[in-house]
Amino acid sequence: MTRKLSLLPFFIFICSSTFSQEKYEDSIKNIIKKDFVNIKAADFKNLVPYETEKGMGYLNAKNNKTVVLPNYYQLDFAKPNLRGNYNNTAYFEINNSTKEIEVSLQNWQIFDVSPQEGPIKKGYSKGFYVVNNSIFSYSDNYTYCPQLFKYKNEDFAVAVKENRYAVIKPSGETLKNLDFDYSHLDLVYKENDNIWFKYKTIEGEQGFINMDGEKKLINDIISNSRSQTEGYFSFIDSEHSIKRKYYGYSIESNKELYGVFDFLTMTWLIRPQKIFKIEEINYSTDKNLVAGYNLEDRKNLKFYFLVREGENETAYYIDDTLKKYKPRK
Repeated sequence: MTRKLSLLPFFIFICSSTFSQEKYEDSIKNIIKKDFVNIKAADFKNLVPYETEKGMGYLNAKNNKTVVLPNYYQLDFAKPNLRGNYNNTAYFEINNSTKEIEVSLQNWQIFDVSPQEGPIKKGYSKGFYVVNNSIFSYSDNYTYCPQLFKYKNEDFAVAVKENRYAVIKPSGETLKNLDFDYSHLDLVYKENDNIWFKYKTIEGEQGFINMDGEKKLINDIISNSRSQTEGYFSFIDSEHSIKRKYYGYSIESNKELYGVFDFLTMTWLIRPQKIFKIEEINYSTDKNLVAGYNLEDRKNLKFYFLVREGENETAYYIDDTLKKYKPRK
C-alpha cells in the first residue's frame, strides 16, 4: 500500500501538467478563432502573408487590405488549410472546410533520425551499384559518390572525375552527349522523364541540356539555379511542393539579375531583372492535392514569389505579373 501511495504525487503532477497544456492550447485556439472570425473559408486561397517588425499577418490578394494583424510567425499560404505559428510558442492549422482549429506545441514536421550508412567506394568496381533506390557502392574512379536519378525506369547518375562531369550508367558507360566534357553539370529539374541539367563545357559554353543532348538558352542564362531550395516552414503534406520542388519553376540569378524559369515550357515566367531579388517560390490552392508531387496539380495553383528591393528592406510577395502584395497603409 505504501508503494502505491508514494506514486500518487507523480500521477497528480502528470495529470495537472496535461490539463494545463490543454487549457493553454484552448486559450490559443480562442485567440486564433477571434482573429479569423471574419474570414470565410472560401477566401483562404486569397490570403497572402506579409511581414513586419512585429510579426506576420495576412492581407487579401484582391485589394491588399489587412485582414489579420501581424501577431503571428511563419504563416503559409492555403494548401488548402492554413498553417502558422502563434507567438513563437504554438503551431496551428485551420481546416479550409470547417474552420476547425488544431493547436500543437510542436511542429508536424517528421524528421528521419534512423542512422544510415554511406555508400562504399570500391577500387575494383565499375560505375555504381544500387540497392533500395540508393547507391550502395561506386567506383573509386569518381571523386565523389555519383548523384543517382531515374530516367525511363532506368538508373543513371551524375559523376565527377578529375573535375569533369558526365552522366553514367550503372556499368560506368557514359552517355554519348553527356560525356566527361563538362566543368559543371547540375541536375536542376527532374520530373516525368523530363530532365534538364545546367551545364558548362570545358570550353566555357553554358546553358541547359537534356538526356538526348538537346540544348536550350545557350550562353543566355545566369549562374545560379534554385529549383530545390528549402523553405523556412515545411509541413508533412507540403514537403514535396515547398521544401523540395516548385512544380517546374526555378529561380535563376547572379549578383545583379533575378528571374523565374519554367522548365515545362523552357521559357521565362519572370525574365531576369534588377528590380527584385527573388528569394522563394510559394503557392496557394483551394484544392486537395495528391499525396505525391504531380505536375497535373500545377493548374490548380496560384504562384507567388517572395522578393526584396534592397538588402534591408522587408520582403513581400509578387505574382508572375509583378503585382505587389503589400498591406495598405
